[in-house]
Amino acid sequence: MENKKLRIYCPNGLHLREAARVVTAARKFISKIQIWHNSTKADTHSILEVLLLGAPQNSEITLVIEGADEKEAMNELMQIFQDGGGI
Repeated sequence: MENKKLRIYCPNGLHLREAARVVTAARKFISKIQIWHNSTKADTHSILEVLLLGAPQNSEITLVIEGADEKEAMNELMQIFQDGGGI
């Protein structure tokens, strides 16, 4: 299991465009990928769940990945968060 704490820097928080990027990337992997914000979790295969996290600017989320391709999934999703794609 891989997990990583991240901070949301985008002024609009984890909003639609960035949530869509995360969901699109996550769907390429067979691993179970979740995002936790406070005590709420979202399955990254559902854009609605990711949006309902309501993660605002400067909040901390935890990315949790478990499965056969967890390392590759973590690398790709971390790249999305670190690219500055609004997140």
